[in-house]
Amino acid sequence: MELIFDRDGRATGTIDDADLVELYRHPAPSDRPWLRSNFVMTLDGSVQGPDGRSGSINTPSDHMIFALHRCLTDAVLVGANTVRNEGYRAIDLQPWQLQLRQNEGLAPYPMLVIISASARVDPSIALPVEGDGGSVMIITTPGKPIDELEPLRDAGITVIETPGPTVDLAQVVDQLAGAGWQRLLCEGGPHLHHALLAAGLVDEMSLTVAPMVVGGQGLRMASGESFSSPSRFTLHRAIYAEDGALFTNYRLVA
Repeated sequence: MELIFDRDGRATGTIDDADLVELYRHPAPSDRPWLRSNFVMTLDGSVQGPDGRSGSINTPSDHMIFALHRCLTDAVLVGANTVRNEGYRAIDLQPWQLQLRQNEGLAPYPMLVIISASARVDPSIALPVEGDGGSVMIITTPGKPIDELEPLRDAGITVIETPGPTVDLAQVVDQLAGAGWQRLLCEGGPHLHHALLAAGLVDEMSLTVAPMVVGGQGLRMASGESFSSPSRFTLHRAIYAEDGALFTNYRLVA
């Protein structure tokens, strides 16, 4: 890979795996959480391929950066629709990821945090695809029958019902940070990302531009009503991969 721009003044040119860790390590300020979002997008602006999934527009280098993001976060936030569409399970990691997390002083696995007003999630999500995996938490609205939530809790999933009629994302982020999960990563979907942006909670956006055009009616990385006051981000870093993917990193303008 080649670093082609860095606002911190790092020298441009070829970079190795150790450089990537330095570049993607969360700032994680001591006094507050840091929320990063990560999306892959085609040249024509779609975050999903013809099959309706992001996996069909990933490149090999994007798979690697996706895995690196998970190495360096405390918790992964994701919406329930993305969980269903993308086949999410409790997060398991490869040996190199576990070693990197140990080197970084992080817990063995990041926690998967699902934001779902309905809490209609298959309890099997508590089990990783193979081997060991991280814990799973569902944050939902209150008032659901006990028999709807019991299967989730019986599977080992932590279910938290919010005090208000809707999920207050600012409160969620604060509570996660207060419990020690300050490095937060949103992997989607577009509706959750839109809500986080609307609440001013996204500090940093990592956007992979995949070198392909898919057409169709694919979702954008933020799906919802137009913002009355659009948030402004500035380019912080750009990396080019041999398979043609461009990795950009934007940070919120204070």
